[in-house]
Amino acid sequence: MFERDTTRRALRFEAFLAIFILADVSQLRGQPADSEAQDWKIFVHGRFDSGMTTAVNSAVKDARRKLENRECQLVFSDFRDASGRTIQENLDARKETAAGYLRWLIFRNSSDQQYCMRSRSLAGTNPGDRVIQVCGQFQRVQMNDPGFAAASIIHEELHSLGLPENPPSSFEINSRVMERCGR
Repeated sequence: MFERDTTRRALRFEAFLAIFILADVSQLRGQPADSEAQDWKIFVHGRFDSGMTTAVNSAVKDARRKLENRECQLVFSDFRDASGRTIQENLDARKETAAGYLRWLIFRNSSDQQYCMRSRSLAGTNPGDRVIQVCGQFQRVQMNDPGFAAASIIHEELHSLGLPENPPSSFEINSRVMERCGR
């Protein structure tokens, strides 16, 4: 998980601006169903890196495809937030599907941040945050093991919807996601 620090405020402001500038809620409601929205383009904030943008877009596309499977969706009922609600209940409260919620996530290239430079993490977020910090090694994993990269996106989506970590451990979360959604 991404450590809380002073950059968090800046990230929230950046996320707010991105939503304000790029998203017109009335247009989003008119978008086609998840299975029809094949051409989502994810913008990766932060330092521009076309390889990172390509890797994130590929992984999100694979994650969305996995989340259209009912068995994969059950992973949202497998975990609970700090207040005891299932992650599925949190998703339902937003009136969103697991695949559809992916379009609300904000991705940021954090390769040059301490969090990424001192860990082996692919990505991270704090419970309840929509900003996903993506580390440089994510690109390599996407190329060599795209199923694991997609599982990592789902893992971070669970955190975004309120799932804490430790417990459950990152290993436990990844194992359950791959068990339900495949590699």
